[in-house]
Amino acid sequence: MRNLQQTDERTHQHALLHVLYNQAEQLRGKPIYQGFHQLVRKLMQDGLYGQWIHSYSANEIKWLGLQIKAERDQLLSIEQLQQYMSEFITSDYSDQRIGLPQERLMLIAMAAMQNEGIARLKKVHDAYWILSQGYITLPDDVMTFFGKTFHQRHTKVPPHTMHLTDSRIPAFLSSKVKEKHIFVPDQFMEQVKACGSWLLFDRSPHQVSTHSLVKKKVSAIGLMKQLLASEGVVLHFSQVVHARSDALDSHIQLDRVVQRTDLASVCTILIRLLSGIEDVWNYSCRIKVAGWEATIAHQRIGLHSEAAVDYIEKASNEINSHLETAAFQSGIKIPLRKASDVMNRSAYPATKHQQFSMIDRVMAEQRYTDLGGSVTLEKSLLIETAELSQLLMKAWSCGVLEVQLV
Repeated sequence: MRNLQQTDERTHQHALLHVLYNQAEQLRGKPIYQGFHQLVRKLMQDGLYGQWIHSYSANEIKWLGLQIKAERDQLLSIEQLQQYMSEFITSDYSDQRIGLPQERLMLIAMAAMQNEGIARLKKVHDAYWILSQGYITLPDDVMTFFGKTFHQRHTKVPPHTMHLTDSRIPAFLSSKVKEKHIFVPDQFMEQVKACGSWLLFDRSPHQVSTHSLVKKKVSAIGLMKQLLASEGVVLHFSQVVHARSDALDSHIQLDRVVQRTDLASVCTILIRLLSGIEDVWNYSCRIKVAGWEATIAHQRIGLHSEAAVDYIEKASNEINSHLETAAFQSGIKIPLRKASDVMNRSAYPATKHQQFSMIDRVMAEQRYTDLGGSVTLEKSLLIETAELSQLLMKAWSCGVLEVQLV
């Protein structure tokens, strides 16, 4: 069954590439991935890319064009290809796609390294290498707009949020809001642990001062049960993550890196690449690690075993060391590092033991990151309310920043 699914995905991928390549050939009048220099010249003439391209000579652009590897389009998943076709690839003012995936990656590498003075072409080539091999994935904003003359930052709809001291919490929890973000103070979790009480305050707009706030005392455990019973709850144990939510997340695709290349080299190139993006855009970039599950499977380690936690801790320490060494040697400030978002990716509901191990995996990684990760806990027939409460208490005590209940 798995082989049949992989065959279907490969067929779909080939069909998408066939459509993309045919459109490019018809528009250009030549085979795909030929004439990179002419493409860049057209992009400039049409005003689609910035004046920074003039910092590269014609011979440099021609040489970089020869380094493009068309076969690396085969490494893109169906979802990635669809995103390239709908968002990332450059289109003209008639909405015709005039670029190809590997050309877009090379242009991103060129834009990031535009201000490099020493060995610039090698640095561009290195950046293209980690991007085209899929060792690194960049934020959608970067993939869509970086290097171009226009940039519209993707804005997310502000989530529905409420502080746990707000007297409207019970009504908020029972509402039809699909995703309820709730700030949970440490004091509340301590009161739950102590079987104590909790104060809710009337925060209506007509209240003119904090002294006039109406207080209501409730059971902390009772309120916790309401949280656990509600649908679409996302608990935030710290507001630090929201204060830095404007940072863009790039990902080290660990499973590909471990299988195919040297982790230290990827970290070194990544530091320089993100530094170049920040210099041009003045946006902060964060580093996260993706692909833990696949990497652990390739190591023939049980995902929910202590060996998996040990492996994550060891690998996280190694990644952190490589990033810090690369930043120190290049004199570049190291970007913020954030732990991963962990959830059950199996088709079957996660048991209590498996969800405890998920929290342990987040905890092992975030010992070596600036910001904690998040975990998605499942409510199911396998998990009683008291056990779910234990899981939540463990996540909080381990420093996990965000817990989503599904």
